[in-house]
Amino acid sequence: MLTMYNNRNDFQNTECDTAILPVGALEQHGSHLPYGTDNIIAGALAERLAVTLDAYLLPPINIASSIEHRAAKGTVYLKADTLALVIRDIAESLLYSGFKRLLLVNGHGGNWILKPTIRQLNRDFSDRSEEMEVILIHTSVALGRHHEVMEHTKLDIHGGEKETSHILHLCPEHVKDYVPQAAPTAVPQDFMDYFDVTELTEDGYWGYPEAASAEKGLKMMDLMVECSLAYLQQIEKEKERIRKLKN
Repeated sequence: MLTMYNNRNDFQNTECDTAILPVGALEQHGSHLPYGTDNIIAGALAERLAVTLDAYLLPPINIASSIEHRAAKGTVYLKADTLALVIRDIAESLLYSGFKRLLLVNGHGGNWILKPTIRQLNRDFSDRSEEMEVILIHTSVALGRHHEVMEHTKLDIHGGEKETSHILHLCPEHVKDYVPQAAPTAVPQDFMDYFDVTELTEDGYWGYPEAASAEKGLKMMDLMVECSLAYLQQIEKEKERIRKLKN
C-alpha cells in the first residue's frame, strides 16, 4: 500500500495502478458523535481496501456536500458542483500520472453528486487513448445485509445504530452519551431536500444510537469490506463478459 508518506522512488518503483479516495463530510451527528463521523468511517473502509488491493490510499476529502446540516454550527460544506469539479481534477491528475483505476469510498449520503460525476468521467475517459475507470463504493455497500448485524434496518439514517457502532469500534473515546429523542424521525429521507436535519430531528441524529455496540461496528466493517470486494469482482466479471461478446 502507498500513502502520502511514501516518496518519489517508492512511486516510481511500484506497479500500483489503483488509487483509493475516501470522501466524507464535516457535519453534526447529534450530541453523541463527532462532526468527522463520516470521514472516520469512510477512511477506515478505504484503508482496509487499500491494504487488500495494495493500492495508493489518498488523503480524504473531509469537507464535502453537507448543506442539509448547515444550521448546525461547525458544519462546513462544499456546493455539490464544487465537489464534482474537485473529483474530476483528482481523477484527471491520477490518469495523467499513470493510474488506471480510482475507487471513491463515499461515507456521506449527501454526496449524491458523486454518482453522476463518476458516470460522466467513465464515459469521458473511455474516449481517450489512456483509459481510466472510476468506481464508487458507498459505506452502505452492505445495505442488503445490514440485518445480519444491525437490529434496526429502517429509519436508521444518521448518527443511529450503524454509525454509532462504527465509532464505538474505531474511536470509542469520541462517543458521548446520546440525548434521547421523543420519537424517531419518520418522514421520508428525501425531506432533507426541503428541510435542515436540525429541523427534522430533536438532537440532530436520525436513528437508534441506543442499540449500538463496538462489536456491531467491527462486524459491520468486515461485512462492508467483503461486499466492496465482491462488487469490484462483479464489475470485472461483467467487463470480461462484454469483452468476449465484442470479440
